[in-house]
Amino acid sequence: MTTKPIYSREWNSVREADRELMLSRHNFRKTSDFLEQILLALNDLSQQQRALEWIRDEHFSDPELEILIPIIIDIAVDGNQDRLPYAREILFNNAFNSNDIVRKKLTFMFDGFLRSEDDWIYMRLMELLCFLNYNDLRMRLIDKCKNSTDENIVDVYTSFIQNRGWL
Repeated sequence: MTTKPIYSREWNSVREADRELMLSRHNFRKTSDFLEQILLALNDLSQQQRALEWIRDEHFSDPELEILIPIIIDIAVDGNQDRLPYAREILFNNAFNSNDIVRKKLTFMFDGFLRSEDDWIYMRLMELLCFLNYNDLRMRLIDKCKNSTDENIVDVYTSFIQNRGWL
């Protein structure tokens, strides 16, 4: 005869809260303004983390990703440093999408990032391109950095060559 496990009140509370969260997420996903609410939250710094966590944990259709991915790329390149890992994870998880949405959107946005002439953006972009293994774009950025007259931008190139060996 086996005895049935006896769980603590705290464990049961966590289990119930988790069930309620799952139900709330399901109901939220079914609302007519779901995507608009996610977009609102992405553009509100106080809600951005939760929105990124939501996007990371949900499956989105290609039309939804077409809208979301450029915002997430911006966060991954020029956003709050605490949110970079979430944005990168979302991009990585969707980088192998059958329609190659992440690559297409990043390629479209790439020249705008290059025009910024901002070493912070270049560094974050370099990290993202290495993370996603987009070598063609990475090589374009490397060329831009090593041929720059701005010492800080040349330092981005130097940092990646010397410290990370990513050429």
